[in-house]
Amino acid sequence: MVLQQEAIPIVRSGLQMKRKSLELNLQQYQQQLMTFERQCRMTSEQFGHRFSAGELGDDAVWFEWEFVLDAYRETMRQLDILKKIHL
Repeated sequence: MVLQQEAIPIVRSGLQMKRKSLELNLQQYQQQLMTFERQCRMTSEQFGHRFSAGELGDDAVWFEWEFVLDAYRETMRQLDILKKIHL
């Protein structure tokens, strides 16, 4: 990718804003995951394995937990990508 010199500060600012937004989302997902873990007395990792294996049934709480866990993982993936970008 080739950027004009005057575009670099704009792109850098946009990346910083995206990173801050992702970090805030990550904190919210972490809090939600901790709440699920306390209420259900298992880690999110244990939950993920049991849910994937079909051991937990179809309660709405399991699908909500799965959604938050997926969102957490995707947010982490995006943050990892952003951390590798150096302008």
